Amino acid sequence: MYPHLYVGLAAATLVAACSKPVPVAEDIRPVRVMQVAAAQTSSAAELPGEVRPRVESRVGFQVSGRIAGRAVGVGQFVKRGQRLATIDGADYQLAAAASRAQVTTAQVDRDQQRADFRRFEDLHRRGFISGADLERRKSQLDSAEARHAQADAQSDVSGNQAGYAVLRAPGDGVVTAIDAEVGQVVAAGQSVVRIAMTGDKEVVVAIPESRLDALRRITDVRVRLWANAAELRGRVREIAPLADAATRTFPARIALIDAPAEVALGMSATVIFEAPLPAPVIALPLQALLKEGETTYVWQLDRDAMTVRRSPISVANIAGNDVVVGSGVAPGDTIVTAGVHLLREGQKVKLLDGANVSSAPLSAARK
Repeated sequence: MYPHLYVGLAAATLVAACSKPVPVAEDIRPVRVMQVAAAQTSSAAELPGEVRPRVESRVGFQVSGRIAGRAVGVGQFVKRGQRLATIDGADYQLAAAASRAQVTTAQVDRDQQRADFRRFEDLHRRGFISGADLERRKSQLDSAEARHAQADAQSDVSGNQAGYAVLRAPGDGVVTAIDAEVGQVVAAGQSVVRIAMTGDKEVVVAIPESRLDALRRITDVRVRLWANAAELRGRVREIAPLADAATRTFPARIALIDAPAEVALGMSATVIFEAPLPAPVIALPLQALLKEGETTYVWQLDRDAMTVRRSPISVANIAGNDVVVGSGVAPGDTIVTAGVHLLREGQKVKLLDGANVSSAPLSAARK
């Protein structure tokens, strides 16, 4: 049935078989590039940190007892000598009163021995007593004076302990934590209130093991607060000699120089370490690098053919967001800086948005 239908299908199949295949458009990737140039760069690192006080004291009573009252709360600013808390000082007041009574008793005994010694001196001059008797009276006077001095010192100690029943701020600062509450019995020296001294402020950062030797030689740094774009001057005050057991990093404290009053404790900051390198070097942005296994590559652009080829490089150092190249590229080479993970060897490319070849990265020209 319908022989003409089979004839038509056969003719269509024959025509399709004899026609040429439709050519596939070549894949041309858009890329952004830069022209390599040697520049005077700096060995830099940017580490996150936190603003902290240089001194944070855990303040406690110098005597033990039950806390009877607390006069401050977390976040409250305090002045030097301001009352923070009190303990029940009844026993210390009684001990101070007993010590004062002992002083009075010792003073009476001392005065009596002094009067007796003067009389025995007169008797000795008249020849009524011997020198040995006078020496015994002198020893009794010395003993009475020593007992009076001991009682007087013990009275001072008891008076001090009675005064220690009031906990006072050691300096101007802000209360950061309360470690004991009213009704709690605390031992001498146990932390009751934590105070951050507001005088000197620092930024605490963690230095990785791999950067310790390089950053240890840098003393002056720049500090950028996350709350605003202003930069502050800083100086490395100390680097811990031992690494943190958990993070395996070395804590470092950066003293802020002339920090404004609006720098608040707990603010986030970035500490920028910079040290100019002795000679011009080639620096490339991190996004231009492609790492496969143990080898690092960059894509070099052939301007005539508009194709790319992979070129291995060696990384000599890190400079902020750039890497200092030891070998593999030379000044004048054109390097792909965007789209490196989408390229293949010999692939055709075009400049992104028709842009011209860019110059070296800005961070590579930092002094």
